[in-house]
Order: sequence, then C-alpha cells, then structure tokens
Amino acid sequence: MIGVEKINLSSLKVVQNELVATIEQSAMHLEQFSSERNNAELLQSCIDGIKQISGTLSLLQLKGIDLLAQELVQHITDIPLGEESNTDRKLERLTSAFFILPRYLEYCLQTSRSMPMLLIPYINELRQFRNAPPLPESHFYELEVPKMASPTAHNGTKLGEELTSLVRRLRHMYQVGLLRVLQDKGTVPALSMMARAMERLETASAGYAMGELWTVCHALLETAAEKRLHVNMSRKRLFSALDREIKKLQTEGQGALTKTPDRELIKELLYLVALSHSEHPRATAVMKRYQLQPLPFNDAELQQELEFLKGPSAKTIESMSAVLKDELRSTKNILERAAQGGTELLGESPELLDTLNKIAEILAVVGLVSASDSLRQEIKKIAGWQKNSDDVDAEDLLAVADTLLYIESSVSGLGKTTLSDERLAQINATSRHDVIANSQLAEAEQLVLEEAESGLALIKRALSSFAESNYDVGHIKNVATTLNSVRGGMTLLTLPRAAALVASCVRFVEKALLQNEQPAAVQHMLETFADAIISLEHYLDMIKYERGADDSVLQVAEESLEALGYPVQTS
Repeated sequence: MIGVEKINLSSLKVVQNELVATIEQSAMHLEQFSSERNNAELLQSCIDGIKQISGTLSLLQLKGIDLLAQELVQHITDIPLGEESNTDRKLERLTSAFFILPRYLEYCLQTSRSMPMLLIPYINELRQFRNAPPLPESHFYELEVPKMASPTAHNGTKLGEELTSLVRRLRHMYQVGLLRVLQDKGTVPALSMMARAMERLETASAGYAMGELWTVCHALLETAAEKRLHVNMSRKRLFSALDREIKKLQTEGQGALTKTPDRELIKELLYLVALSHSEHPRATAVMKRYQLQPLPFNDAELQQELEFLKGPSAKTIESMSAVLKDELRSTKNILERAAQGGTELLGESPELLDTLNKIAEILAVVGLVSASDSLRQEIKKIAGWQKNSDDVDAEDLLAVADTLLYIESSVSGLGKTTLSDERLAQINATSRHDVIANSQLAEAEQLVLEEAESGLALIKRALSSFAESNYDVGHIKNVATTLNSVRGGMTLLTLPRAAALVASCVRFVEKALLQNEQPAAVQHMLETFADAIISLEHYLDMIKYERGADDSVLQVAEESLEALGYPVQTS
C-alpha cells in the first residue's frame, strides 16, 4: 500500500526491549545534562545512545523513524556545553523526540504496520533548528510526477484585460483568502475564495505549460473546502508557496506562462488530492490524468492516527485502568456496607464524593462519556443521601453499586484495547470540531444575513443560466431587483461599504448585461462580475463568525467592478 508498509514484527519484537531501554537511558542522561550543562560525560553518553538507536533502526529499515533518529544525532551533536540562549529549546525538542520514539515502535507493533508520514512533524521540528528545509508531507509518497506535454499552440482564450492587471487582481483575491486561512478564521469559505482565484488563473493560462499547476491547485483547493481538510502548518506553507508562484506570473508576465512548473510542488498538491478521497469531478479528473492510486487512508484518518501517537501509551492506559478499578472497588465496598449496616455509614466516608467526581472526570477525558454521565447521576443521589441522613432503601444502594459495576466493566476494556481499535480513538483523540460562533448577532440580523446569502446564491444561478442560454436576458431580468434587496439588507445591518458595492453591481447589471449585445465581451464581463459576487459572499460569511469583521475583503470586489468600468461610489 502507498504510505502504509507492513513490517517484520518478529525482528522488531527481538530488538524492541533493548531499543526502549537504550532510549530510556539516553533520555535519563539528557535530563541529567539539562541540570549539569558542563558535564561532557553525560552529553557524550546521550550522543552514544542515540547513535546506537539510529544504527539499530537503520537495520530494521523502518522508514521515517530511522530518519527521525538521524535527525536526533545531528541535533544533539550541535548542543554545546554550558549555557546558551537556545539550548533550552533544543533540549525540549530532544525530549519530545525521545517521547515519540518508543510510542511509534509500540504503534508499529500494535497495528502491524508503519506509517512514516506520522513522523514528519517531529522530523521537521528538528530540521527547523539547523535551518534545513522542512520535509513535505508527500516525502514518503511514492509518485514520479510525469512531465505533461506542452500544447503546440495556445488556445487563444480571451482574457478581456491585460494579463498583469488580471493576475494582480486575482492574486489579491487569493491573498484575502490565504490571510484568513493563516489566521484559522472561516477556513472553508476562505479556501473557496482561493479556489476561485485559481479557477480564473487556470482559464487565463489555458494552453500554456504553467496552466498545469493552476489546474491541480484548483482541484486541491476546491477539494480542501469540500472535504474540510485539516489545515496544518505544512499546508499553510504550501498555500503560501502558491502565492509566490502567482507573484512570479504577476512580475514576469507572459513569459512565466511557458515555464515548466515545479515537479515537487505538483507532487505535494497531488498527494493532498489523493488524501482527500474526494469524488468531486475536478479531483477525479486530476486523479485520472496523473494515474494516481487511492491512498489507504483519508485525511481525517491520518489526523486521528497523529492524535493516537500523541496520546497515552498502552502501558499508561493499563496503569490508569488499574487505578480506576481500585477506586471503584473501594467505593462499592462502602456502598455495600451502607446497604447492610445503614446509610449513616455514608457520612463516615466524606471522601466518597470527591473520589467519584474524580473518576467521572477521568472517564469523560478518555472518551467514556456515557459511563461518566451515568456516574454523575449516581453522585447526585449519594450527595442527597449524605445531606439528608434519611434511611435509604437497600435496593437503591445496590442500584448504585450496579452502575459502578457497569463502569468497572467499561474501564476493564481499556487495558485490552489496541491503538487501532475504535475505542482507543475515543480515548486518545481530542474532539476539535469547529464551533461556529453565533456571536452577538440578534435574531433579526441573522435573518437579514440569511436572506442576503440566499439572494446572492439566486443571482449566481441566474448568471450561470444566462451564460448557458447564449446570453438570453430573460434569465437575468430579476437580478437587479434581487441585488437591491441585498443592498437593503446591507443598509439595515449598517454595512455602508457593502451597500455601496451592491449599488455598483446593480448599475452594472442594468447598464451592461441587460443592454450588451456582444457575447464575446459579455463572457469576460460575467467572469469578472462573478469575482465580485463571490467576494461579497465571502464577506457575508465572515461577519457570521465575527460581526465586526474587517471589510477590507470587499476591496477584491471593488477592484473587479472597477475593472468592469463601474467603480464603487462612496458617500
């Protein structure tokens, strides 16, 4: 399988204990050295241990972890004796790597597979310190990107405006979305906006060698928005690299279109398209064109595996399970004695509620939410009994004991679970679902926003039908009216810049689209006008997240209208 490798379990089992012992000993020497910065013997012992680990892992031919060990060797040999400003940070990186080495070995044994891409974030942390370029996510992705044959002639696509001017405007559109992505604000609509910029670049570059890059970029960004791909630091760097490619086109002009795009950059884009498992026609076409094989995991599963690796080890879970079971048995004994000797015995155990609350919190943390909720209900009952000191039916006490028995059974299962099981996913993975803040928008404002968004969606459909019908104006006769409704909404929401922009859109529709009889000119105008509508749509999505969102995003729409000859008139 691509990206997942079977491993020689017998060889790994033979050396695992020795490996882990060497790792633990080296980690101990490192910890001692952090307190005795001038102790050359401790530092050398740690270096020798890491070299031994690296040599053993190289013999095992475990991709990824051998590279991590090599980076460790380089990293630790750069640590000087004595106190230096960045030594603490270097030691922190080493400590993190010492944690992940045995965890990954345990992961390989429990899952009977190796996924080297899981180690790339840890490898890059070490590479960063020696100013080495970070490994791309596709480093372990076995793909030789073919060089696509350049067309013999350009297809003659009409740009409708000078190339440099068009690219400058489209780069601004891309950057507006990119900034939101870098800030982790409204990532999905921001990716959609970036995809729109790539779509326009793809059209402008059709027939040229550089068009290949924009085609793959367009597919990825569309897929990223659709599939909600996790945007990590590596992907932010990739999106920033694409901005630099657009800048080259902006500064070099027509000559840049004929250059062959970077194969490694395209490989990284293709890896993410394959990782998305998208069935979108554009992504499917790219997969087919490059003859990509589907990956055996998708992005969500990859992120989950990364969480597994950061989570507690199986030994930690077993230890926690044992402690919880001891606490539960102690609690059951107290309840059983109270059932036999009277509920006043509950008052003789003031620590009971604290213990149960602690257990409930731990259960919630490890993902046993149902068991935690059940226990909290029983805690309320016990608190009431302690407070009132009334006689309690023995059956009620036994019912609580039964609940504890159920919880004990759930906890027992933890120690028997491996990292590949669904239960352990609940233990290790922290839920990080995006929470869309309704913030402080009043209900009336939300309704106005929804109406405006519906209006823009209706306008986009009308424009699409207009183009597909060879510019039958019957499809757009109500667009100006809808736009005026949107403008009214912007005024109600006290968004004057947006309202002025929509007013310019109305003028364009009434004076250009409804009266223009030149299809060739209309085609370009529609594309540029669609840029303005999409930018406005992105702005509305932003203020759903944050009522006081920066309206500078509207500059993209204003530039589009200015390119059409209908500049926004501000009061």
